[in-house]
Amino acid sequence: MARAMGLKVVAAALMALTLWALDGPALVIGLVATVMGFVAVVAWGIVAPGSQLFVPGVSSLSGDRRHTEVAFTFDDGPDPSTTPAVLQLLARHGAKATFFVVGSRAEAYPDLVRRIVAEGHVVGSHTFHHSTRFHFSSPRAMREEILRGVEAVRAITGVAPQLFRPPQGLRTPMLRDAMRSLPELTCVMWSERGLDAMGRQAPAIVERLTPALEGGAIITLHDGGGFGGTIDRAPTVAALAALLALADTRRLTCVSLSETRQQNS
Repeated sequence: MARAMGLKVVAAALMALTLWALDGPALVIGLVATVMGFVAVVAWGIVAPGSQLFVPGVSSLSGDRRHTEVAFTFDDGPDPSTTPAVLQLLARHGAKATFFVVGSRAEAYPDLVRRIVAEGHVVGSHTFHHSTRFHFSSPRAMREEILRGVEAVRAITGVAPQLFRPPQGLRTPMLRDAMRSLPELTCVMWSERGLDAMGRQAPAIVERLTPALEGGAIITLHDGGGFGGTIDRAPTVAALAALLALADTRRLTCVSLSETRQQNS
């Protein structure tokens, strides 16, 4: 962290010296380029799953297991029409996974959350409401929303989740401030996601994820619909069947996430 901060200071100093040496049109161009570069860096820090700029995030597995294991993760559930089908497929292949559940949906379908845990999977939190407004909230409001999602799971399972994934995977400076007081939570991102919430059909989901299905990967799909995405998760279930079969062919073990299997990328 100190090294990264030092590099930022040096880069800022060099940029300031460069702008100071410019004059006339060159100065204007330099200022515009600086602003555009700043905006690009901020956008990358918010959106890129491998970014560590604002909120440190996990996007791959760690240790020797990264060569032989892959982690499937599911967002936006639980959903009574999709989550059972996902669990059935996982059981058929002897696979474990991690479910980032929305607190309000966990409260609506507590038996599904209990089933996820009973079948050996891990439950993480995906906030309580999964609202777009979350990203424009104050750090205090963000913290309350995160904790409400955590508490919803704890009330059902008896265990507070230690894994957290923000809606849409966006990590803003406000989220950084909110999570400073939540050191017990690890922010989990992904190596690749299927974009299945955007209306893709199963073949397109499989095609997108096939190159990424390798040791150490964290793959993201959705067992819940809505929240600005499509409702129909049938393509996700069909794609998952094909991806689990491919993982078997590639001799990959599908694991749930735990602290010992994570690393920052």
